[in-house]
Amino acid sequence: MSNSKDFLLIVEDEEAIGEGLQYNFEAEGFEVALVPDGKEAIYFIKEHYDKISTIILDLMLPQVDGYEILKKTRILAERIPILVLSAKSLEIDRVKAFELGADDYVTKPFSLSEIILRVKRLVQRRKWYKPNGKESIQKFGQSLFDPERLTITSAEGITYRISPTEGLLIQVFIENENKILTRTDLLQKVWQYEATIETRTVDVFVGKLRKYIEKNAAKPAHIISVRGVGYSYVTKNNEKN
Repeated sequence: MSNSKDFLLIVEDEEAIGEGLQYNFEAEGFEVALVPDGKEAIYFIKEHYDKISTIILDLMLPQVDGYEILKKTRILAERIPILVLSAKSLEIDRVKAFELGADDYVTKPFSLSEIILRVKRLVQRRKWYKPNGKESIQKFGQSLFDPERLTITSAEGITYRISPTEGLLIQVFIENENKILTRTDLLQKVWQYEATIETRTVDVFVGKLRKYIEKNAAKPAHIISVRGVGYSYVTKNNEKN
């Protein structure tokens, strides 16, 4: 694999869609590998995870489904951004994919220009996290956030590995401490979505962050829901012992 281009892995069993995506992303300057089934995808990721810039992943695949690929990829390489591209349009499918580590989710049929834009943004988001040698550990609630290593360490000393998308969401909350952020604000700042995109994405990711930093995720002390609006990150320790 060449190191001069961003490398995109497309896991798609529909030949017309896969080859169409490959052609268009190569025209955009990407190096592309197209894999048609889940078993081959897992093997490819194990062999080349250090070279892959982004993955476009279908969920309904022969042999091994996309959910299992998400699980295994997050064990091997939590930093690889993954965009799920699937005909599964129910909220339960979207939520499950996000909980297993997807960074973005687009349903079929899709806009080619939108897919290209989203993949480019995922690549840039990953590059933003390259270590720069500076001390950058930040307090997030009662936990410590390390954006260089993409980890959160709880007050109890438990360390969690997180994705670049989760890291960027944390950064946005820290930079907007004690401010109310609408779901649209967060979609635009983290995912760079337009306001017309549905906002369940934000709720799923906020739920994941609460599990990392709150003593009781059901009664959060730091990432507070503002009913009908969005969220506010507060640093004052309201947690009860």
